[in-house]
Amino acid sequence: MTRVEMAVEVRDAVAEDMSQVCDIINHFIETTWFNFRTQPQTSEEWLSEWERYRQDYPWLIATEGDEVVGVAYSAPFKLREAYHWCAEVTVYVSPKCHSRRVGTALYERLIPTLQEQGYHTVVALIALPNPASVALHEAFGFEPASKLRHVGFKLGEWHDIGFWQRILTDVDAEPAPTRQVDEVS
Repeated sequence: MTRVEMAVEVRDAVAEDMSQVCDIINHFIETTWFNFRTQPQTSEEWLSEWERYRQDYPWLIATEGDEVVGVAYSAPFKLREAYHWCAEVTVYVSPKCHSRRVGTALYERLIPTLQEQGYHTVVALIALPNPASVALHEAFGFEPASKLRHVGFKLGEWHDIGFWQRILTDVDAEPAPTRQVDEVS
């Protein structure tokens, strides 16, 4: 049977997406070291996270028909006030859609949205080794900033995490307040 390729569409996440988001991310929790959680999450946990951050940080979904095939979201890097202009970004793509540029489609919208909102820096934490994630982030101008060795033990071995970062603005002066997601295009 030949599969008909459907176009992937990127849109803002809504509450009804969180069950499928949960399924995608739980796959990585249960089968890889890419996510350092060891227990699956619930849809309610994802709904709570989305509700907590969605006004200030974009959450995007890639769909193929009615199916969620990827998610990219952002959140505070740290909660102390001086970090306000730095966002952490994350992307997960359904295993059946790897190598189809779903992550690229998501980041093509997520990164410019954060820049338009007034964020100065974006940071990605990548559990290593993960060459696909490294390649995606570097394709979007992220540069390696540091690596912490042997910080997570999962699936019978120690894993490192790498920090990648991208500076979004040239502003060296005091930044303006960031704008909410619905205030930007």
